[in-house]
Amino acid sequence: MRKSAKTRFRITIPRLVRGLAIVFLSTIVLSSAAVAVVIDGVAIIVNKDAILVSQINETLMPFMQEYRTKYSGAELKKKMDELRQTVIEQAIETKLILQVAKQKGIVPDERDVDVRIEMVKSRFPSEDVFLEGLAAKGITYREYRDQVAEQVLVQDTIKLVAGSDINISENEIRDFYDAHLSEFVTEPKVKLAQIFLKIPTDSTPEQVEELRQKAEQLHILIEDGMAFSELARTYSEGPYREKDGVIGVVGHGEILPELEDIAFGLQTGEMSPVIQTTYGLHVLKSLESFPARKITLDEARPLIEDRITETKRSEKYKEWIKKLREDAFIEVKI
Repeated sequence: MRKSAKTRFRITIPRLVRGLAIVFLSTIVLSSAAVAVVIDGVAIIVNKDAILVSQINETLMPFMQEYRTKYSGAELKKKMDELRQTVIEQAIETKLILQVAKQKGIVPDERDVDVRIEMVKSRFPSEDVFLEGLAAKGITYREYRDQVAEQVLVQDTIKLVAGSDINISENEIRDFYDAHLSEFVTEPKVKLAQIFLKIPTDSTPEQVEELRQKAEQLHILIEDGMAFSELARTYSEGPYREKDGVIGVVGHGEILPELEDIAFGLQTGEMSPVIQTTYGLHVLKSLESFPARKITLDEARPLIEDRITETKRSEKYKEWIKKLREDAFIEVKI
């Protein structure tokens, strides 16, 4: 390979290790681990292209520290060997895909490259800090951009080859729907409002009781005909006060566990008793209920098409990459 030593570590990883590669892109400039001195050499030959030992090692590097905190001894060695083998296999696939891209004249979409880089940069306080992080790892912005562009190129090539000419019949959609009926049910939801009185952390039992009496009095006023929204706007604390106490539509797991059973047990228009949690005192009101219901085939169609397409694309990719490997000269030297 004729690229500079600084860019030699680049391995773009599709499929199973793609998530690791994405993490690598965002953590490469964050890692504080010392970079080991690598005695370089050829690790793998794929047709006429070489993959270097440093490419394999430096792709593994971001995950070594994590593995060392999780595992030790024989288990650490086993896990590292497994990861190393996975990286080797994916490096071979990546090289094969890049060779196909070159043969077909496929180039990365620069707009996509820009978007991905901006996503990573947004995790840093400023662009200067981002660039300083790159410099600390001995990588220029141009080299980093090339790495991202290579990932985009790999993924675009896969989409072009494995993602094209995928047809889905109506029978396939119906069969999938019938086989997964239990998945096509909406979760029950409820639209809630609340009056919330915060209990300060240093409150005495007497102060808590005083707050409870206040909440009970508000409860009585509402039962006697005063508007829940008016009292919420006047007495409630927290972010929903300015919205007349309206929390909005929530599902299971989206509110405090101490409130959930009571909230979902309320009829529309019904108010809860005063409920005490670790945060304070709550009075809930159900504004509207949305019971669980079956999702129709037409509603589920876009999701089903996506699921079937992804399955077919994955199968097509496996067949394609298998054929590439069978037709290629591959020699692993490590």
